[in-house]
Amino acid sequence: MQFSIFTILIFYQTVTLSIPQFTEQYQGSSSRLTRHLLEKHNKCSPPDGRVDISHNIELVHIIGINELNQNMQVLVYIVQQWKDSSLTWKPEEFRGIKNTWLPENSIWIPDIIVFNTLEHKMLLDAVRSPIKVSYTGEVTYAYPAIYTVLCQIGIANFPFDDQVCKIRFASWAYDEDKILLNASHKPLLKNYAPNEEWALQDVNMARKEYEHEETVVSEIIYYIKVARKPFYYLISLVVPSYIICVLSIAGLFARFSTKHERQERFTLGVTAILSMAVLSLVVTEKVPHSSESVPLLIVYMHFIIIMVTIATILTSTVMRVHAKGFRTHFLSPPNWIRKGLFIARKHAAFFQQNGQVYMDIHTTAEQWGEVSRRMDYLLASVFIIIISTPTLYLFYMCFQMDHAAAERILLENAKRRDQLYY
Repeated sequence: MQFSIFTILIFYQTVTLSIPQFTEQYQGSSSRLTRHLLEKHNKCSPPDGRVDISHNIELVHIIGINELNQNMQVLVYIVQQWKDSSLTWKPEEFRGIKNTWLPENSIWIPDIIVFNTLEHKMLLDAVRSPIKVSYTGEVTYAYPAIYTVLCQIGIANFPFDDQVCKIRFASWAYDEDKILLNASHKPLLKNYAPNEEWALQDVNMARKEYEHEETVVSEIIYYIKVARKPFYYLISLVVPSYIICVLSIAGLFARFSTKHERQERFTLGVTAILSMAVLSLVVTEKVPHSSESVPLLIVYMHFIIIMVTIATILTSTVMRVHAKGFRTHFLSPPNWIRKGLFIARKHAAFFQQNGQVYMDIHTTAEQWGEVSRRMDYLLASVFIIIISTPTLYLFYMCFQMDHAAAERILLENAKRRDQLYY
């Protein structure tokens, strides 16, 4: 009986010692390491002392800028690194494992948010996003996100405007004595995809302090400077407005006939003004409604509307001059008008018929008709030159601003710089 009990004890001890070895072989070192870390780590407690967080982003794409609502939407890759002493281990105890990955909801993560965000979308919410942990306790939290941030839009130079938008990262609850944010370099651009409307001009960052709810927190601000590509707006708005304006000027001062009934000129002028007013509404719907400044494109369109209005008013003056040749007193144009318009003087012609002498009144009418004709040519030329000058200047500004080339140079320099960090 004693022998049986002794045998049972030896068998039990053998089985007890064999179970851990069998479990280790079955689960593997990675599973043991995960269980080991989660047992000694408290995800509700931050690391002891001040936590220095290295915060860096990579700008991937500028999805768009909403001028009317004054916001910018961007796609970025974010990398946060910090040290947590409760997540350290000895690699030799776990078959040389130096890095492991833990679920996002199983360890402590700093509450870094974007302070000026309107909306954000975490692209890995539907995925079990792991966090890399090194045996030294260094934690690397990397994730992509889409942020819609507030951005004050300046419209004075539209469509030749530059905008500077900010992305402000900071902790919501921890002050700078507990969490200190640092950025080791400017935003990376190695995977940047250009935007069709906006050309990237510069990216920069700065570390500052921000106070909210009587708490001073550490803050990192990333600056994104972009310039609008204006060629689309010149083709879709400036060119149609210019064509309508030139055709209106040509129609207002065209010689429809030698008669004085030309009231259709006013109808043409009013129609042209209404057409350009409709085009200006397209611009006003694009930019913010501000009383501080007027967009350059709106100034241009109002200028040509005023020019067509003045031309329409001057048409009545030309019509009155043309009608003077048909009045009963048959006065010839004054000398200063003829000299100013380079019109040769014609004397009245007389002829005799049935023993009576008659004056040919067509000579005076022709002189006034020639005056009105020269006025048409002169005013049409002056107005076309006045309207063409700012239009050509807008195209000159467009071709002088080679934003695409500046963007290519920026991306090339950024790629060479980014190689230093990888």
